[in-house]
Amino acid sequence: MKNIILLVFVLLLILACKKDDKSIEIAVSKFAKIEQLKWLKGNWENVTELEQSFEHWTQENDSTLLGHSFTLIGTDTVFAEKVTLKQNGDDVYFTVIAYQQNNDQPVTFKMRDSKKGIFTFENPEHDFPTRITYSNPTQDSIHAWIEGSVNGQKRKVDFLFKRSD
Repeated sequence: MKNIILLVFVLLLILACKKDDKSIEIAVSKFAKIEQLKWLKGNWENVTELEQSFEHWTQENDSTLLGHSFTLIGTDTVFAEKVTLKQNGDDVYFTVIAYQQNNDQPVTFKMRDSKKGIFTFENPEHDFPTRITYSNPTQDSIHAWIEGSVNGQKRKVDFLFKRSD
């Protein structure tokens, strides 16, 4: 009788462990899309003779990355924005607040593509840009660009950063 009870206990223990493994597996895969963007975490810069641009990314939780970027010309801040990259279900959203633009209100772009390390977010309702793309061409670099139309003319602006931390 003791052997049967011991056998049942061991079987229950094995089943419980397998259940925990699956729940861990589900938790990891639940945010697989945002996992692909975690290479952004850290400090990035693009310094030229004319201007200095900086980006800083942190991880808030399993589903969210937070970014802050700004550009200086001399000692004047000419651009600054706060970004939230968040996975909600199967979708990833890039929400940006660009200070002194859009009445400091957030604008959200939805991830459309993520091919070969290139991540594209779109919002066709926004004036400019309608598309924001981030890529990681080499381990310690970011190539980002924004696209859209200005006065009926297609426009693309590139941003190149290198890791600074």
